[in-house]
Amino acid sequence: MRAFELERRVREFISAEGMLMPGEGTVVAVSGGPDSVALLRLLHDLDTLPLHVAHLNHMLRGEESEGDERFVQGLASGLGLGFTTKRVDVRQEAAREKCAIEEAARRARYSFFEGLARELGMKVVAVGHTADDNAETVLHRIIRGTGLTGLAGMRPVREISRGSGIRLIRPLLSTWRQEVLDYLREKEVGYRIDSSNLQAGYLRNRIRLELLPLLGEYNPRVKESLVRLAETAGKEYAILEEEAKKIIEAGLTREEMSYILETTLLKGQASFLQHLVFREVLGQIGLPLKKVDSKHYEGLCSLVEGWAGPISLPCGWEAEGREGRIIFTGWPRKRFSYQHEPSETTLNVPGTTRLSNGAELKAELVDLAEGFLEDFRRTKTKEEEVFDLDRLELPLVVRTRRPGDRFWPLGAGGEKKLKDFFIDEKIPRPRRDDWPLVCDSKRPVWVVGLRMDERCKITPNTRRVVKLAILRKQ
Repeated sequence: MRAFELERRVREFISAEGMLMPGEGTVVAVSGGPDSVALLRLLHDLDTLPLHVAHLNHMLRGEESEGDERFVQGLASGLGLGFTTKRVDVRQEAAREKCAIEEAARRARYSFFEGLARELGMKVVAVGHTADDNAETVLHRIIRGTGLTGLAGMRPVREISRGSGIRLIRPLLSTWRQEVLDYLREKEVGYRIDSSNLQAGYLRNRIRLELLPLLGEYNPRVKESLVRLAETAGKEYAILEEEAKKIIEAGLTREEMSYILETTLLKGQASFLQHLVFREVLGQIGLPLKKVDSKHYEGLCSLVEGWAGPISLPCGWEAEGREGRIIFTGWPRKRFSYQHEPSETTLNVPGTTRLSNGAELKAELVDLAEGFLEDFRRTKTKEEEVFDLDRLELPLVVRTRRPGDRFWPLGAGGEKKLKDFFIDEKIPRPRRDDWPLVCDSKRPVWVVGLRMDERCKITPNTRRVVKLAILRKQ
């Protein structure tokens, strides 16, 4: 293949998939191997500026890894492009996170690329996956067990992480690895060889080095067949995904401490479509989908059929069925989390206080004018509350629960243990230890998002009012 022909095809693929927009800026992930080197050279020659080269040193292969880093830096310099590198001891990360080295490396790479793009104000991260990678991925997923989602393989364009606003693109996904090597040979561009890719210790390598050649004896075009399977599954998945989105748009609402899904639109639907809806809901909640397995989905589907539950979900979330609705409850750590520590944060009253997780709590002295309470109750959220300031014993602090904490929930007949209150509110056990409490010098006065203490409410005798509000920081 002539180089100009590959350039034309890649340019058309980029355009057809809507990968690049003028002026957005692209972080190009370059390991030093042939695929990523070809990607960098193609994007540069296709004049898709601005580009910035990113290289993650996994610190797995000693001097070989150091050589890769120097090589990529030289490539960037030769093309007049900015270059950023980062070193991560992936073996140590894998041990800390209790996962495979391959998974730890993948997490480290994408976290680095996303963070760098955000820092540079760029909207795109480009990676060098080829059609061969897609075929290997589909076969890998078949071996592990997968459904239509997994059969769809790699997507040419996707959001690098939910809500990031940064696109991950794969401009070489319709290009075979041999075409990449031919292109580099014609352009006389060098590249590095990762010796670990030649070792049969990793399943992905065994698929590439052993299984695919064996399957090729039965079907010489097996890789093309796997890619066609991915394309077909991807198109079917896209149709179902649109149906799932319609159900979610019509039936999902969010409250401050929960998500509510109406089940009417799910009744009678195929189980796969139900799974797809739940996958999207759990993704919106912020749960790591890798921790959600078939038993979770089967349990959620049973809620559609009328079982009450509850269903335990990862990260302390639960789901239960109530009168044609599924209620997902929990405190989303990704957005607003507290660690169970003995420390506490003293609040500025009045003023705004930065909490340990980066969120803020605003304390405001407000005028108890006529109609104030009615207006407040009409518009309030679960993350704001008003108190009789004279019935609080300052200072106020934010902390988590302690043994012996007692609380008089607003409207209840009397005081009860905080533990019993959490049980009554169906708060999952893993969430109780890091649930935020606002306390005065004696006791909890507000279980944030749930209830204030009866003894601090506003009465006809109230003269001074303090309003507390959590300000979320994304």
